[in-house]
Amino acid sequence: MWIPTEQQSCYKKSPKQSGSQGCVMSPRMEVVARQPQLEVALISSQGGGYPRHTHEEYVLSANLSGQERIWFDGKEQEVVPGQVTLYNPLTMQASTFGEDTRFISLHLSQERVKSLLDEAGLLPGQSPPAFMEGVHQIPALFHAILDLHRHPSANQREEALVRLLAALQRSSDPAPRLLQGRLPQLLDYMRDHLSQEISLDDLCQVACCSKFHLVRSFQQALHVPPIHYFNQLKLMEARRRLLQGEKPSQIALALGFYDQSHMSNAFRRVMGISPSRYGAPGTNST
Repeated sequence: MWIPTEQQSCYKKSPKQSGSQGCVMSPRMEVVARQPQLEVALISSQGGGYPRHTHEEYVLSANLSGQERIWFDGKEQEVVPGQVTLYNPLTMQASTFGEDTRFISLHLSQERVKSLLDEAGLLPGQSPPAFMEGVHQIPALFHAILDLHRHPSANQREEALVRLLAALQRSSDPAPRLLQGRLPQLLDYMRDHLSQEISLDDLCQVACCSKFHLVRSFQQALHVPPIHYFNQLKLMEARRRLLQGEKPSQIALALGFYDQSHMSNAFRRVMGISPSRYGAPGTNST
């Protein structure tokens, strides 16, 4: 894996020119999450880039702002906000950035990709797949990378990762549907476990299907991923309890939030008001 060892001082070369003798200023990297088979980082650059290098993992980046020019396999492409770049393991790559460029970078191990696709019965062979490299304009892929960056929950990150791989499949086959009767059973399970932090594994046991199948078909039916839906059920229950006069601290504990602050932030994003103000006497009177 190539790792920059010093801040370079110049930036005028294109990625094609940025070989071992090129002088390219390194962007700033802020690691958001680091797990054995997954790393998520926010990259910022005020003009700079990476010289030719390679990685042993899949590398995906979601462009948030600014322009990027990439080089790989003898090709050059332009990247604008809203687009995603993808490189397979060991692909030689380089890039240069314009001013005020920001993107989310994802390093995903071959083992993790192979495991998830194998579990879903979608692995074409014994080796990890080679995806279409370069620039992608796939909103579902872009938003899955954003979710990997902004969600601290391990369950939400795993769900976003499954959605990311589903977007990469680009299959012409329709998304599989949950077996008849399984969706109501799943929703009942969620409502019965609002005091806990359920995982995709828990839901897969109820639905008798793979994570890949579950996330794709649940989103097809309800237009949101399962963990997101479960968290909304928690907020609905929190709202009901607030109107009955329960204290926010008690509700946060009863519904399995990390702490009261975690519940308050989630509640405010949806309702536009804090739980304490929402539940205060007279707040909802006219």
